[in-house]
Amino acid sequence: MKLRRIDPKTIKWPEVRVTAQFDEVLYAQFKESIKTVGQIAPIICYQVGEEIVGCDGKHRCDEAIMSGEGAVDVVVIPGDEVDVLTKNIFLDHLRGKTSVSQMLRVISSLYKDYGLDPDQIREKTGLTREYIEKLIKIGFASPSVQEALDQGVIGIGHAFELSRLPHPIQQEEIIAKHQVWRFTVKELKEQIDMVLAEMEKLDKETPLTPGTEPPAPRMYCCEGCKQEAEPRYLRPVMLCPDCYGEVWRIAKAAPAEELKAAAEGGGGLNSLASELFCPQGRKTPGSCDIKNLLGARAPKFSTTGTTVPVSTRASRLAARSSP
Repeated sequence: MKLRRIDPKTIKWPEVRVTAQFDEVLYAQFKESIKTVGQIAPIICYQVGEEIVGCDGKHRCDEAIMSGEGAVDVVVIPGDEVDVLTKNIFLDHLRGKTSVSQMLRVISSLYKDYGLDPDQIREKTGLTREYIEKLIKIGFASPSVQEALDQGVIGIGHAFELSRLPHPIQQEEIIAKHQVWRFTVKELKEQIDMVLAEMEKLDKETPLTPGTEPPAPRMYCCEGCKQEAEPRYLRPVMLCPDCYGEVWRIAKAAPAEELKAAAEGGGGLNSLASELFCPQGRKTPGSCDIKNLLGARAPKFSTTGTTVPVSTRASRLAARSSP
């Protein structure tokens, strides 16, 4: 370790590092103190090969360059790039508040680029193993998670829980919801635990092998014939009140004999119902009864002041026409 006078312009500062955070008022006071009393504490650098790499004191170095100083006091320590990053974390972390996103980038670089495990990082930085492991996990999360962490939308706890989800789209969807609902870390953990449990159940389901037959299709009940049918054969029939009224008037105007013949022989309205609800010839003509279609769930119309379902009116018409 040596104390040297060095031109601040020759100091190389790593792109990935933790830098002290100042608000506008505090930074103005810092600049004023530099002008008044100068730099008291020397800048800390490492001798990495032929280069002098800055470790601590970047703001002081920038102020010296802006003020036109030709040389500043620098403590030079022999080491490598790992020493630069780990000592940078150690010194800035001890001073108080640091940027979480910068800390994340430095820890990720030590883990991915320089191959340090959590224990080695802990020994060199003084950070807890749990905190280091969380930052490493967050380093593999979606860029949206890291951006939200950088902007202060979420904290370390939220970012770690989001990083447990395997797909970026899942993480991004929950970030969008969090901006509305503002989940606590505990609530977010419970939600993600449930999602991971459901995903684990799906993974445990036995996949189809070449010799395995697919499961039988789920069956539903036809509203017309009341028989089971596959979902792909069912058809929605949406009618407005006017069109429904037309169907009711057709049913009322038909004589009782025609209604009876249509129900037994497959003609008239029952044939239309069969075509609508049982396509592709799945059922025989006449198997869907129009009275079932206009039954309990039918809207109610009234021309005499008394509200009566359509199927009831058709039944009364048939009764009046019977001998």
